[in-house]
Amino acid sequence: MNNHHVIVNKGGTRSGKTWSLLQLCATLATHCDGILISVVGETIPFLKRGAIRDFHSMMGGAWNADKWNATDLVYSFDNGSQIEFFSADNEGKVHGSARDVLFINECYFVDWEIYRQLEVRTRALIFLDYNPRSRFWVDDNILGKPDVALIHSTYKDNPFLTDRQRQAIEAYKDDENWWRVYGLGEMGSVEGLIYTRWATVPEMPSTFKREFYCIDFGFTNDPTSILRVRLSGGELWVEELAYRNAMLNGDIVNVLQQNHVQKNAQIVCDSAEKKSIAEINNIGGFRAVACVKGIGSVVSGITMVQAYKINVTKNSLGVIDELRNYSWKRDANGNYINIPIDRYNHSLDALRYGVTTFLQTQRPIRTPRPHIGHIC
Repeated sequence: MNNHHVIVNKGGTRSGKTWSLLQLCATLATHCDGILISVVGETIPFLKRGAIRDFHSMMGGAWNADKWNATDLVYSFDNGSQIEFFSADNEGKVHGSARDVLFINECYFVDWEIYRQLEVRTRALIFLDYNPRSRFWVDDNILGKPDVALIHSTYKDNPFLTDRQRQAIEAYKDDENWWRVYGLGEMGSVEGLIYTRWATVPEMPSTFKREFYCIDFGFTNDPTSILRVRLSGGELWVEELAYRNAMLNGDIVNVLQQNHVQKNAQIVCDSAEKKSIAEINNIGGFRAVACVKGIGSVVSGITMVQAYKINVTKNSLGVIDELRNYSWKRDANGNYINIPIDRYNHSLDALRYGVTTFLQTQRPIRTPRPHIGHIC
């Protein structure tokens, strides 16, 4: 690696960063006897949806199910080498034994102190990959050192993308910040975020004042989002039950039944699909209702949601991704206006339906809302 100890892979979406690094990890494990490689992500659900799934696909015909320990998330090679996957919130692993090679996937979401603990326990190589959403510890503490190499990539460097995938990425060129980060792989700025008072939590509270369910319909291009929401301690607690494309109404009913949703539970759905609501009720025996929309209902609903702190379970990856990206639009002069972007809003639209439908009579303690032009 040309005497570099840290290899930083910075780039846009679909550039092949993670896939390529997993290929490299597998190659190292195959050709170097008895080494340990740690692949670290923000959470286990994040790893399972991303790096672990990609690793399995990347191995292809070389994958041996007998070599995979699904409990410990460790893949063993015939020469004694291993690739282990664990989360940055696993304190025992972070502060535990040493390794030969470290790969932190999407390191933007891993704290600097976590990186330091992992770094000092890594003997040989460290790989980092991320989308440069804004300046963070890699820019301040890693880049520029003599033993650090920087690799920059974009979707144009990935020869395996289809024309449809390239067109989908390029369709967002007019969204300046998104295009800068995800299209060009250059540093962006997380500004104008709509929801700033939120945190991830291990699980939902067992005691609560209200519970309801929210559904935003999608299909081909957009995911269907199904949420369980609780009001506890004057705060919202959100759990993602589903966030995926191509869900039929029968699939939605199955998700509700598998999560033990009662027939008389309060369920609100996007009013744009009244036929779907009727079918969900007919198939599952539920009492889902349509949300109420009107002029100004989106912004007024956002204001209601902003009155609460939002606690999101750490396995709710779709909700978390949207909270990190849902922002206000800018005008021609670059100033934020009181209109949200029409992206990263499937779960958050669903949450808004629930709050405006079931919590309008609640009076949460509200902190003053900052002037829209200064939200960051």
